[in-house]
Amino acid sequence: MSNSGIKKSHKRLLIILLLAIITAGGVFMFSMLGKSQEECRNREYEVSLVNALKNSYDGIEEIKISNPEYTTPPGDWSCDVNILFSDKVKIEYRVGHSLNDVENYNGFVNGKTNKEINDQWEILNSHKGKTTSLVTIYYSDKEKGAQ
Repeated sequence: MSNSGIKKSHKRLLIILLLAIITAGGVFMFSMLGKSQEECRNREYEVSLVNALKNSYDGIEEIKISNPEYTTPPGDWSCDVNILFSDKVKIEYRVGHSLNDVENYNGFVNGKTNKEINDQWEILNSHKGKTTSLVTIYYSDKEKGAQ
């Protein structure tokens, strides 16, 4: 093979290698962009949920949000919430939320028996009202804030 043939072969190989690197970089960038969009969307829903919970229950001191889930195609959003009230009562349950919700009394409480489930709902019902003070928030991305 002549020198010219070897140079053409290396040139083709280099072009193919560069295209592969550019493609891999593009895929990586789009995956990172998608993750940051998901984090922004979750924060938007979490802030909205906290406001709705404060409009629904009295005496909230702390809310921890975890396991956010957003359906594809976009539609439903839900998460686990752990609420600490000023009387030191805690409750953890799964709640669905829409950005249009001003109040939120929805959820799936934990319990193995009807009595346990009813007891959990009684905790929430006994705290119905409005929280006007600042509440400590632990967002799903582990950031701490106040609302």
